[in-house]
Amino acid sequence: MISTYSISTDKSKLDIEIIHDYLCNKSYWGRGRTIEEVKISIENSTCFGVYDKNENLVGFARVITDVSVLAWLLDVFILEEHRQQGLGKLLVKTVVEHPDFSLVNKWMLATDDAHTLYKKFGFKTVTDPQQYMRKVL
Repeated sequence: MISTYSISTDKSKLDIEIIHDYLCNKSYWGRGRTIEEVKISIENSTCFGVYDKNENLVGFARVITDVSVLAWLLDVFILEEHRQQGLGKLLVKTVVEHPDFSLVNKWMLATDDAHTLYKKFGFKTVTDPQQYMRKVL
């Protein structure tokens, strides 16, 4: 039942080991990230932890933003054993409606397989990809 879960932006509650394990070993986008990279990324982002009734971390998302123009949503996950309960929807809704981001008018993210989820919150595929550039080292 979704009511037995909570979401918090309190970084002191985050379980870095669970986050690192998921990103490094279970996600397609974070393979090979070191625990140090995960710690630094958390320190420099607004983070959202999803917790079960025992306060165990079961989901995570983070946002990189200037809080006025642009926000980038990334590293979104719900642990497998807690899926199919609406937690992904609750997490994304909580993130995009967070009062700290009320001035943000451009949200970005990248996904290979969760388009349906993000479309529910107004995200659309990029129709003009030639405008976007990236540098990957």
